Amino acid sequence: MLTPMNRPVDIELIKGRRRAEDLRRLAAGEVTPEELQRENSFIWSAGDILHVDLTPKGTEESWARILQRLQENSENI
Repeated sequence: MLTPMNRPVDIELIKGRRRAEDLRRLAAGEVTPEELQRENSFIWSAGDILHVDLTPKGTEESWARILQRLQENSENI
C-alpha cells in the first residue's frame, strides 16, 4: 500500500545524506574512490559489460502461450 506524501521531499537533504554515507564508507575503507565513482556514475563504460547472454529463453510452447495471450488481449482492446 502506498502512503500519500504530506510534504515535499527535500532532494538536497537526500543528496547530503548520500554524500555523508559515501564519505563514511571511504573513511572506513569499505570502498575505494574508484569504486565509489563507478557506483555513483550514471553511464558505465562498455568495459563493464562482461558477458551478454543472447540465447533464447523459454520453450516453443511457452512462447506460443505468451503470443496467444497477447493476441487475445489485443483483440479485447
